[in-house]
This record gives sequence, C-alpha cells and structure tokens, in this order.
Amino acid sequence: MLVDPATPDTFLGVAVPAEVRDLWFRWEGAQWRRMQHLATNKPFPPDQRYSVRFPKELCSAHRQHWLDYRNMDYDPVTGNRWPGNSGSPFATVDRNLARLSEERRCEWDEKASGQMQLIERICLSGASPQCAPDETSGL
Repeated sequence: MLVDPATPDTFLGVAVPAEVRDLWFRWEGAQWRRMQHLATNKPFPPDQRYSVRFPKELCSAHRQHWLDYRNMDYDPVTGNRWPGNSGSPFATVDRNLARLSEERRCEWDEKASGQMQLIERICLSGASPQCAPDETSGL
C-alpha cells in the first residue's frame, strides 16, 4: 500500500508504526491516534472521524449519508446527548459541567463514527437497495 505523503512520521511524540501509516486515514489509524491520546492521560481525545476518508467504493447515496454523520457536531451550548434532539438537558452528577460536556462530545464522536462505519459495511456488502449496480465500483 502506498503511504499518503500527509501521514506524519510521529504523533504526540511517538513514532507512527508502518502498519498504522498505511491506514492513517482509515478507522484503524483513528483508533491508534485515540489510544495515543489516552496513553498520555488525556481522557478526552479530539474527534477522530474528521481525519477518516470515505472508501472510494461507496455509492453516492451512502457517501452522502457518511458525510452527513461525519458533519454532525456536538453543541456545547445545549449539551444535548446524541443525536441532538431537544429534551436531553444536562443531568449533572457533580458541578463539573466542562467535564460532562467533554464526555458528551466524545460520546457524539464515538456514535457518529459508529454510524459511519455501519454505512460503509452496508454499502460495501452490496446488500443495500440504495446502491444502484452501476453506481458502485466493483459491486
């Protein structure tokens, strides 16, 4: 596999392993980056889904769904839980609202990432009626 020139040699002071460099812009790379943040005692890593690229084989309908989930952002003003419907105000356990907000932001990233991966699996399986046979590559 050809390594993208945008892939860094190091991340948070750690050399990026060759197998991760090959998958830097896929979910495996995002998981590795997340774990590097957690290893440095940073409990709330940045959202990783923005650095993941969609597979070229996605049909146009699933590509749009994938992008829609990627672009769903947590709103720190409302503090709403996933998927952002009203009626989910902060339920505080203590007085640390900043920590609760970061927990919810991470929850949004995890759930949006999960939906994006699900969309990939559905489209690439070839079982979705949304995928026109001439619209997908190789399916």
